[in-house]
Amino acid sequence: MRQFRIALRATIIFLFAGAFSPYIRAQDDLTAVPNRPTVSTTAQPVQPGVLETEWGIDAAASHQDINGLLKFGVNKNFELRFTNNPFTADSGTHGVGDTALGFKYRLTQDSGHEPSIALMYMTKLPTAGDVLGSGEADHVFTLLVSKDLGKHHFDFNLVANLLGRPPGGFDRTYLNALAWSHPLRGKWGATAELSGITSPNVFTPGSAQFIASGTCTARPRLVFDFGMMGRFTGNIPDAMFVAGVTYSIAELYRHHRESVAAAH
Repeated sequence: MRQFRIALRATIIFLFAGAFSPYIRAQDDLTAVPNRPTVSTTAQPVQPGVLETEWGIDAAASHQDINGLLKFGVNKNFELRFTNNPFTADSGTHGVGDTALGFKYRLTQDSGHEPSIALMYMTKLPTAGDVLGSGEADHVFTLLVSKDLGKHHFDFNLVANLLGRPPGGFDRTYLNALAWSHPLRGKWGATAELSGITSPNVFTPGSAQFIASGTCTARPRLVFDFGMMGRFTGNIPDAMFVAGVTYSIAELYRHHRESVAAAH
């Protein structure tokens, strides 16, 4: 039943995106910058002035969730980010998940032998409470490195997590993730990733996983993804289905830019 509810919500999301198809055809100059479906995040920000969203589902026997991300390109190097899990089900309990907000700032852009390098900071607000979450605030610091080699794209993330503890203070974990993507034929592409996170304390072991997925670029601003996550080690599901969509909603600076151009 839970898997059915997740699938139903995903269908609604996809139909909602499809309803914008006439608007999409009219403004295909926007190009989506998906972070999905991998654990890692690309160093590339969304286009300046563009408001972009990502929605996805994760479905396994012991865990299901709907996850959302809203991104806004302040300028060509600076991106604001807001995430929320409006639905999370874990071990027989369900409700609202945690919320996080922060930013990404690109230091260098992919050029020649130099990769794109960015820094990202996110702070977690414990909206899930202490049943579906820790009930404490977390801080996440990430180094992002991205590089195109021909048609091959690579993203590497090094993440330091400060996880709030109920008695006070923080547990620390470190995550490494390396993702690869490549276009296949037409609108289709493939993505794969290896990631692992260290143990935060003596009660929780570290974990490692892989993700393999396909992508479909329906329009430059609209990208669908679907795939599987598999466990190598740790207290995470053995296998999990993942699917989602990335959509560039609108360029909020467009009217201002066009007005300036007209004036000159």
